[in-house]
Formats: sequence, C-alpha cells, structure tokens
Amino acid sequence: MQGQDQKQTVAHRGRALAWEGFCMGPELLSRAELEQVSLRLIGLDLAGATEAARAELQPFGAPCGQVPAIVLGTASTLKGCFEADVAHLVQGGSPDDFAAYNEARSVYLAAPGDLVVGRGEPWQQAVAASEAVPVQVPEMRYYYLSHALLAMAVASPPDRPAAPLEQLIRQLRAAPQTVVRLFAIDPEARVLLLWLKRAAGLERLRVDANGPEIAERWNRKTTLYPTVEDAVDVPAPRPDDDPYATLATEAEATAFHREFGVLLPRLPGYSITRAGADEALLRDRVRTAARLLRERYGLPLGCFKPAEALTGSRIRIAVPLDDDAALDALAGQAMETDEDYVLEAHTHYLRHRVPGYEFILAPSTHVVAGQLAEGGTMQITKGSVWEGSVYIDGDTCARFGITPEQFRAVREGMAALHGAFRGAGRDLGFIKGGVDFAIAHLGGRFGQDPVVAMQDLNLSSNGAEYVRAFLADARNVLGRREGVYAATKVVRPTAETDLKRLQDGLGRPGPDGWARAITSVAGRWGLIGVAAPCPRQAAQDVLELEQRLHRAGLLRTSIRDETVRPA
Repeated sequence: MQGQDQKQTVAHRGRALAWEGFCMGPELLSRAELEQVSLRLIGLDLAGATEAARAELQPFGAPCGQVPAIVLGTASTLKGCFEADVAHLVQGGSPDDFAAYNEARSVYLAAPGDLVVGRGEPWQQAVAASEAVPVQVPEMRYYYLSHALLAMAVASPPDRPAAPLEQLIRQLRAAPQTVVRLFAIDPEARVLLLWLKRAAGLERLRVDANGPEIAERWNRKTTLYPTVEDAVDVPAPRPDDDPYATLATEAEATAFHREFGVLLPRLPGYSITRAGADEALLRDRVRTAARLLRERYGLPLGCFKPAEALTGSRIRIAVPLDDDAALDALAGQAMETDEDYVLEAHTHYLRHRVPGYEFILAPSTHVVAGQLAEGGTMQITKGSVWEGSVYIDGDTCARFGITPEQFRAVREGMAALHGAFRGAGRDLGFIKGGVDFAIAHLGGRFGQDPVVAMQDLNLSSNGAEYVRAFLADARNVLGRREGVYAATKVVRPTAETDLKRLQDGLGRPGPDGWARAITSVAGRWGLIGVAAPCPRQAAQDVLELEQRLHRAGLLRTSIRDETVRPA
C-alpha cells in the first residue's frame, strides 16, 4: 500500500494486533506525557491550559478565502478516532485510517495560498492537486498529527523550532488575522495552539472551531438525554398522558435545559454515565433505561450508542428492551472504554428510494462560519455509518419524501440550538457543526405518526463541510448558482488507487454536471463529488459513478443495489 506503511503492533486488552496498512504509526501521548508537554511548552498543566484558552484562543467563523488560514487536519481524541480504528482491527475488518484521511481530505477546505499541515502520501497528493501551500510534517510515529507536532516542539531548541513549526509561526507573525482551521479543539490541539500563539507574539489566536464549552461539554449525544438517575426522579406518566408531554418533562431534566432553558426536539432516551461505574452499576443503568423506555413510552426496541462515536460506528440497533442478557452485553461493551453511552428509542425511519439506493429520512442541518447555513443534507448511510451527503433545500426536499413542513421543523430545531448558544447575553462561540435528525415512526404510545427529532450532535467539523465546499466549487466551475446541487460519496479505493488514478477514472461529465475526486487513501478511504441540476439526479449520479469505478477495478466495494427501484 502506502510507502509510509507501519509494520507494528498495537495492544488491546492483552492482545497484540498487527498495525499494518496505516499511513501513520500507532503511538500516542499518554495523559501524563501530555501534562508534561504542556508544562514544558507553555508552563501550564492541562487544567491551566483550558483556562488560558478561554482568554487567548478566539473562536472565529470565516468563509473559506475570506482571511488567510492554516488548515490543521489532525484527527481528534474527542471523537475517539484511534479507538475506532482499533475496534475495526479487533473485529477483523478494514479500518478507515481516520488520521490519514482527515489530514488528506482537509486540504479541500483550503483556499489558494492557505497553509495546509499534514503527513503521508495521500496528503501530499491532495496538496499537489490544490493551490494550497504545504507544511509537511516528517514525524510519522504518532497517530494524531497534533501529537506529532507537540513532540517536535518539545524536541526543538527554544529559539529554533523545527521547520514545519517555524513556517506556521512565520505565517502568524506576518498575518496576525490568520485563522487556524481544525476538526476540534481537544486538549492536545489546545496546548499546540497556545504555544503557537505565544511563539508568534499574538494577543489572541483566531480559531475556526467552537468554543471550549461547546466542544467539551455539549458536543455529545448525551446533551439530548437526561441521565438515568435524573429520569427516574421524573414522575411516571399516567396511561392516558400524551407521550410528547412525557418527552418534554424528561427533557427539562437534562443538563442542557437546566443551562439554557431551551427544549430541543428529541427522541425518548437516557444517558448512561460511565465515569466511576463498575460493570454491576452499568448493568443496572442500562436495564433501568430499558425499563423506562418500555414503561413510559411502550417501546419494544432501543438503540445503544457511544456518546461521541465517529461516523456512526459501534452503534447497536434494534436492541430488545426486555432481554436482560442482551442489555448486560451492552453494559459489557460500555466497560471497554471510558465513554458515556445513550440508550434511545429505535427508529423506524421513513424511507425514499432512488434507483439503486434507499435513503432513510435522516436529514442534517448545519452552522457554517457562525451562521445557520442554507439548505441541508440527506445522508447516504451503510447501516449506521455515514457514507456521504446530498445537498437539498426547501424547494427540493420533497424529491426525497420530506414534506416542506418537516424540513422547516428540522431547520427550526437547529435554529433553537444555535440560539441557545448565543442567548442570555453570552456567546459560546458556536462556529461550526451539524445536527442529524430522524423523521421516523417510533410506535408504542406514539402510534404511526412520524416524529421529527434530533438524533445526533456533531458540533465540530463534519462530513457535510465537504459537500458544501464541493457545491461552491461546482457553482464556480459551471458558472451559475441556481440549478446546481451536489452529492459526495465515501468510497473504498483498492490498494493501487491513489488520488490521480481515482480522478482519471471519473471520465468526462455532461454539460450540466461536474465530478471530482476529493480524497483517496489507497486501500482505505476516499471521497468523490458529483454536481447535477437537481439533488435527486446528483444522488443517482454519484451512486452510479461509484458503481462504475468499482467495475473498473478502482474501488473495493459499491453501495449501489440494482434491486432497489423507485416505488
């Protein structure tokens, strides 16, 4: 595969797993090591760095190209990227190599002249196909780019930073208005940004990422749900009570409502707190959550999710809520990491077919550059895992079976979240993010009326940024704004399919369309985009393109199913 492949092992619960086919190595900075790095570089422990960041790092939303930018494409520990790759190894599957693809695909978010920081062959190919300025990091041992940069900073003489770091410092000194774009501000990125800011002599450093309270407190699925303990204290509903009233009463017990006084449209569900719990206590919490869903809402099935899972991984759907053995197995899963979980209602999504694929109605809306963005997206999924996005708006949502009223409810829900973070005389720095909604039947006491509810918060960089960036490019290439829609699709390249081969395989688009290969991490993960005069056509075209690339031997898989035809 890649010339930078690492032939190493990684330990998981006493097992040594082969770490092969990855662009980066499996090394991580431990929490203790990160504490020492922080003390060495900025003279503060991690708690002190958190406080310093509130004063020295400024959340700053700016559209691409409006101001100079440094694009720092590091994967984030907040999303458990490394753990997700290891989980694939444990299951014997093919990991995505999140570190490599985050660094490679982030190049697409850079304007001409922006600095892009990264490593590995896929990243180099992406930079070569762009007009961005590369800042290449030679340190490949560490999984996370932020860890590699911190290790380089510690190893450098105080007055002579390593070349990549010196290049970043020069940019910040020459253009103090530069914004740093990154996936999220996790503890590692926070220390790195504070060090860069101080080395450049800036009073504040602009960062295209959400404020720390959003990133660390609210960017998780548990934001939508009361804890099991808090929910138990909510009076049980009477048999004839409206289930929506019960839902609202439980929502008032969430930390989000106590903080902001805002009710978000959500599904029935409860958060399972991991911290300090042994397996017996977790079993009790999971069983209690299941009992509440059965007794209060008459629901037979649940869905078990990590609070901060990446792209829908490690989700268990259709969990029988009266099966203690199945519930105890979920508690055992929760014991494997330090994450919180949620147990929510299993959704029977409304569905809409296009040739070759059946969409579940799980639209998303977004905040871009600090503002509620136009339109929204339909998600292409494989099981519970995100596989791509299709841009839609109020004029075209019905082409996917979403009524204008439902689409309006989705956007109003996002507006409520956006307003909460900017209300009551304070601004928490909500710069970017997306929310996935479910348009679905729940059954039980909800009957057959479809609900429209938030299901997942992605208050950081997200996949829809790429369909929106591709849409902007397509409108520019095609020379018009109206009548241009876009779809992106995750693809699985073969071991020989680098970015150039993937692009060459796309062929020539028709007069009303456009296509581009955005990323290819050979043997692992890629992203393609297609533009067309309507979103339904864009969806069909990107699925057909993936199938054609698969038949040509450039991809390992194709999601298109010839047996699926429109109703």
